[in-house]
Amino acid sequence: MDELNDIFCCCKIDMEKILKQLKEEIHRIRLGSKSVSSFLGKIKIKCYGTFFPLMEVANISIIDNMNISIHPWDRSIISDIDKAIINANLGFMPTNKGDSIHIHLPIITEESRKNFMKKIKLQTEHAKILVRNIRNKSKKYIKRLKISEDVSKTGENRIQKMTIEYIDKIENFFLQKEKEILRI
Repeated sequence: MDELNDIFCCCKIDMEKILKQLKEEIHRIRLGSKSVSSFLGKIKIKCYGTFFPLMEVANISIIDNMNISIHPWDRSIISDIDKAIINANLGFMPTNKGDSIHIHLPIITEESRKNFMKKIKLQTEHAKILVRNIRNKSKKYIKRLKISEDVSKTGENRIQKMTIEYIDKIENFFLQKEKEILRI
């Protein structure tokens, strides 16, 4: 039975990782300066011979919904910050002003909102597929165990319930994001 509990535990951990990864990928999709600034703060900047999150080497200010200003505490690393933002490929170009970096976010049109939704839908479907793959792999592990058929079926049913639970979580997250993006 310990082996069966290990399978359940690993299955839940793997499904949780997929959900967390999906949320991180979808949070990268930009809707305004607040969502971008939180993501910008986590970008790793190579300076002083190591990597630091941007929020540890600079002040990130939201000017308005479409503009962000970044003021590094040490002007000598401004080009490193500029490079890191460009390499993050966030869909906008920073403007180096010598002592600060300015980011102007393009206006989000109805068409770009629909494109965001297409990307999110693809990521959501991919996450569901990964969850189902984990279910199938876990069921194979259960079948390999030397346990009775009743215990095996109970284990498979528990894995199926876990799968349904995580697919529902993924779908609910998608619906929540859809409302947020399509809201004008």
